[in-house]
Amino acid sequence: MSLMLPSRESSLRRLTDVLPSCFASMGVGDFTNALDLPTARCVVLVLVDGLGYFNLADGLGHASFLRSNFADTRQLSTVFPSTTATALASLATGVDPGEHGMLGYQIRNPASGRIINQLSGLSDVSDIESWLGVPTLHQTARLLGAESIVVGLPRFEDSLLTKVVHAGAAYRGANSMAERAQVAIQQARTGTHLVMLYVPELDQKAHAHGVTSGEWLVALEELDGMLRTLVAEVPSDTAVYVTADHGVIDVPADLHIDVLDPRWGIDSSCELGGEPRGLQVYGGLIADRQHLAPTDDGVDSGHDVRNVFRQQLQSAAWVVTPEDLAAAGWWAPLTSHMAPRAGETIVIPRDGAVFYDARLPHAPARRMVGQHGGLSEREISIPWARLHA
Repeated sequence: MSLMLPSRESSLRRLTDVLPSCFASMGVGDFTNALDLPTARCVVLVLVDGLGYFNLADGLGHASFLRSNFADTRQLSTVFPSTTATALASLATGVDPGEHGMLGYQIRNPASGRIINQLSGLSDVSDIESWLGVPTLHQTARLLGAESIVVGLPRFEDSLLTKVVHAGAAYRGANSMAERAQVAIQQARTGTHLVMLYVPELDQKAHAHGVTSGEWLVALEELDGMLRTLVAEVPSDTAVYVTADHGVIDVPADLHIDVLDPRWGIDSSCELGGEPRGLQVYGGLIADRQHLAPTDDGVDSGHDVRNVFRQQLQSAAWVVTPEDLAAAGWWAPLTSHMAPRAGETIVIPRDGAVFYDARLPHAPARRMVGQHGGLSEREISIPWARLHA
C-alpha cells in the first residue's frame, strides 16, 4: 500500500460510537457507552448534515448558543468517504463501511452492474431490505423495547435511503427547522427513547454557495436559534446532543482536475463512482501498455489503470485499493458479498482539489462550491456537543 495514506486517528471516538452510547445511556440492552454519556430517560440527537467541527468553530460568531456550549464540545471522527449515505449507514449500524456495504455516494450494484447514486438511485436494487449488510441499531433496540423516531423533511419520508438507514425507526416529517424541533419536543414528552432530528439545510447551502458564504451563516444562525428553543422545552430528563455526518470544504474552480482524459489511453469501459473528493474507479483497459513506467503492481489491467492514475496525478492524490483503506483503518475488510460494490482503485485528493470525469464536461456536480468525501481534517472531524440550557 501507499505508506503516505493517512491512518485513521485511533485516539478519537467515532461516529459509529454515537448510537450505541445513546442507547446505553438510557439503559437499553448491553450497548457499549464508549462516549461515557450520563444517564437519561430520553435522548434527542440532532444530526446536522455538513456541520464539521472546524466549520462550527469558524462560525461561532453567528451561533451564540452553540458558542456557550463549545468549551465542552468534543471532536469525533466520521468515516471515509466522508459523505452522507456512507456516514448515515455507519451511524445507524455502528459499524464501518466495509461491513455495512454503503461504500460511497455512487457505487456499483453487483446485481445490475450499474453505478448507482445511493441518495436517489436505490430503486436499481431489487432486494432493498438486504442492501445494508447488517441490522440497524434501531432494529436491535426495538427488539429490546426501545422506540426510535427520526424527524426530518417530509420529502425524505418515503425515500429508499430512509427505508435502508432508518430501518426500525418511525419517521415524522416537518418542513422548517423550528417545526421539526417542536415535533422532537413532543416526542420527547410522550416517552420516545431516541429522537433523531435531521437538519440538511447547512449542507445544502454549502454545496450551492460555500461553507463560508453568507447563506450558510444564515442557516447556522437559524440552527442556533432552533437548538436554544429545543433545549429549553424538552423535559428535564432528556439529554440533547449535536453531531454531524461530515465536514465541508470550499473548492474554487481552479482546483477542479479532469481525469480520464482520452489521451490517458484508458478505454471507454472505465467508469467512475464515489465522489469528486474520493473517486472509485471501475474497470477499464489500457490501449498501449508500453508507455507505462514499470511498477510493483503487476501487469493485469486493473493495476495498469491504477498506474495510469498515479502517473497522471502524481503528488495530487493517493491512488490506493480497498485493501489499503482497510489496512489504514478507514474500512473494515470487505466481505466477499460487499467487495464487488467497491471500485478496484480509489483516488483521494491530497489537498483541496476535486476530480471530475473529463468525458462529462457539463456535469451538474461541477457547479458545487462546498465539497466533502475526502480525508482532510475538516471533512473528517465532526462535533459532539451535549447542550445545556
